[in-house]
Amino acid sequence: MEEIEIEKIKSKTAKNFLYLSVRNFGIQIITTIGFFILTIILGAGEVGLFAIVAESIAILGYFSDIGLASALIQQKHEVETKDLRVTFTIQQILVVIGLIIVAIIYPSIAQSKGYGSKEFTILLSLCFSFIAASLKTIPSVLLERKLDFQKLSLVDIVENILFYLIAVIFALFGFGVYSYAIATFIKSLVGLIIIYRLQWWDIGIGFSFETTKKLMSYGLPFQANSLIAVAKDRLSNLLVAGIIGRESFGLLSWAQKGPRIPLSFMDAIMKITFPTFSRIQDNPELLKKSITKSIYFIALIVFPLLAGIALISNDIINLIPKYTKWQPAVVPLYFYAISYAIAAITTPITNAFNAIGKIKTTTKLMIMWTVLTWIFYPILSLKFGYYGTSIAALIVGSSSFVVWILAKKYFDTNIFSIIIHPSIATVSFIILSLSATFYIDNTILKIVIKVLISVIVYCFYLWLWSKDDLLWFLKQAKWLKKQQ
Repeated sequence: MEEIEIEKIKSKTAKNFLYLSVRNFGIQIITTIGFFILTIILGAGEVGLFAIVAESIAILGYFSDIGLASALIQQKHEVETKDLRVTFTIQQILVVIGLIIVAIIYPSIAQSKGYGSKEFTILLSLCFSFIAASLKTIPSVLLERKLDFQKLSLVDIVENILFYLIAVIFALFGFGVYSYAIATFIKSLVGLIIIYRLQWWDIGIGFSFETTKKLMSYGLPFQANSLIAVAKDRLSNLLVAGIIGRESFGLLSWAQKGPRIPLSFMDAIMKITFPTFSRIQDNPELLKKSITKSIYFIALIVFPLLAGIALISNDIINLIPKYTKWQPAVVPLYFYAISYAIAAITTPITNAFNAIGKIKTTTKLMIMWTVLTWIFYPILSLKFGYYGTSIAALIVGSSSFVVWILAKKYFDTNIFSIIIHPSIATVSFIILSLSATFYIDNTILKIVIKVLISVIVYCFYLWLWSKDDLLWFLKQAKWLKKQQ
C-alpha cells in the first residue's frame, strides 16, 4: 500500500473517530436522559414489553441481509451499480419473506400469550422500522466505503433525538407503552428520508448469478456468524423473558442500559475499524498498530466509565424516591458492567478477524459463545431469576479470553499488556472511593466524593505508569487539529 494512501486512510480514520466519539457521547446524553424519564413514568412491565417485542423484530434483521452488505464494504475494488442492485433485490425479497412469517406466526403467539392492542401496535411500528432499516442499507454501505461517517452520524443523531423526545412527550400525556410505537414509527421514517438525501443511489432491481456468488462467498460465512449471534443473543433473550417474565425482563433491560453508555466510545471505533482494517489488511505492521491503539483507547475510556456507573448507580436510585422501583436491578448492573468491559476489548479483535477474512475463526468463537449461552442462561435464570441471567452473562463473557489468546497468534498483539494500566487504575479508584465513602450517609456528598476520588486516582495513576501512551494520544490530537 502506498504511503500517500496510508496517510489518507489515517487522516480520514482519525477524523471519523473523533467525530463519532463526540457524536456518540451526545447521543448517549440524549438517550440516557430520555430513558431515565421514561423509566420514571413507565413501569418495569411496560419497559419489558417493548424490549421483548424489539428483540423479536431484531431477529428478522439478521435474515434480511445474508451478509451481502458486509461483503460490499469489505471488498477491495470499487463497488459497481450491478452489485448494489443485486444486494438490494435479494435483501427486499428476504424482508418480504420475514414479514410474511411474522404475519403467519403472530396470531397464534398473541392468542397463547393473551396479547392485545398494545403488543400489536408495537409490533407494527417495529415492522415498519425493519423495512426502513433494509431500505437504508445501500446508502449506508456507500457512505461506509467512503469512510464518510459524519453523514451516517447525522442520521443516528436525528433518529435518537426524535425517538426519545417523542416517546417522552407521549408518555407524559399518558399514552404509556404506545409512546414507544409512535416514536419508533416517526424516527424510522425521518431517518430513511434523511439518508437518501445525503447519499442517493441509482435505485433499481437486478439479479446476476455471478455477482450473487461472488458476494455470498464472503457474505454467507460472515452472516453465518450473525445468525449464530441471533441464537446467542436474541433468541436466548426471548427464552429468558419467557422464563423470568415481563417485569423481570424489564429490570434486566434497565440493568443493561447504564453499562451500555460507555460502549458508545467502542461503537465509534467499531464503526470505522471494519472498513479501515479491510483497507490495510495487506500491511501487517500498520494493522497491528491500529488494533493495539484501538484496544488501548477503548480500555482507557470504557473501563473507568463502566466502573463509575456501577459505583454511583445505587446512590442515584436512592436520590430519587420514584426511582426505587429499579433497586432490584442494581446487582445485575454490576455483573453486566464487568461483562461489557470484557466485550469492549474482545469486539475490536473479532472485527479485525472479519476484516482480514478470518471468518471461520469468528464462526467457531460464535459457536462456543452460543453453546455456553444456551447452557448457562436457562439454567441460572430458572434457578436464580434475573440475577441468574446477569451472572450467566458474566460467565459467557469471561470465555472471551480465548479471543485475546488468538489475537497474539494472528496479530502478535498481547491484549493483557495493552489493558494492564487502565485495569489497575480502575480497580484502584473503585477500592479507594468505596473506602472513603463507607460511613457517609448523605447521598449527594457520597456521589461527589466518589467522582472526585475516581477521577484524581485514575488520572494520577495513568500519568505515572502510562505517560507515553497518553502523550501519544495527545500528539495524535494535535496532528488531527492540523488536518482540519
